[in-house]
Amino acid sequence: MKNNSIRILGVKVNKVNMDGAYNSFLAFMEKDRVSMIFTPNTEIVMKAQEDQELKDILVDADLVIPDGIGLVYASKLHGLGLSERVTGIGLMDKILKYCNSTKKSIYLFGGKPDVAKEACENIEIEYPNIKIAGFSDGYYKDKDEELKIIDKINEVKPDILFVALGAPKQEKWIYEYRKILNTKVAMGVGGSVDVWAGKVKRAPEVFSKLGLEWLYRLIKEPSRIGRMMSLPKFLFKILLSKDFEKEEIEI
Repeated sequence: MKNNSIRILGVKVNKVNMDGAYNSFLAFMEKDRVSMIFTPNTEIVMKAQEDQELKDILVDADLVIPDGIGLVYASKLHGLGLSERVTGIGLMDKILKYCNSTKKSIYLFGGKPDVAKEACENIEIEYPNIKIAGFSDGYYKDKDEELKIIDKINEVKPDILFVALGAPKQEKWIYEYRKILNTKVAMGVGGSVDVWAGKVKRAPEVFSKLGLEWLYRLIKEPSRIGRMMSLPKFLFKILLSKDFEKEEIEI
């Protein structure tokens, strides 16, 4: 199967809408290896400008969805054809519904102590047919503890592994261990686990439709202002840069 992709400031993004992203996920479930799904927004694209390892990992990913309204703006400005924003939490929701209807299993890894546990409990309430294979928080101390978590994941063989270590740690973690993880799909989900745990509220639908979740989060958490500066920097950069292109990636 071929999936069109584009480059935004040198970062690969697949040219998919939500249905296309979900169809790619379904295809991954038929493969006999780990497929990697990443969800970069403008902040992650800007981090990749100074982190070649992260940029290379995104290029090598099986699916990179445009989880940032700034990426859609950049695409429109340069005529690259992104039709809509595809949020990580939205795709995670569709995957959870799939797991519920097919009785597939999931494993949540990351977040603060008890967050993954509470997220699993709430997911189980919403989707009672999902098999919760296990969960682990992201606060391991050393390599030995990290490897024990991997052993725990591989022992239960989840169909889907959701990793919530924050970017770029989750992308690098999935990429480093992709060849030994016993799962079909490993997806970086960042703060989505906090939402499912009830620690963070989702933006109201009106904010989501306008692509203004960032503004809602800033209103709720003014301390995020430093992180939010990546958006104007990104928009300024796309006005000046010529590092945009269309390509076709085999997945």
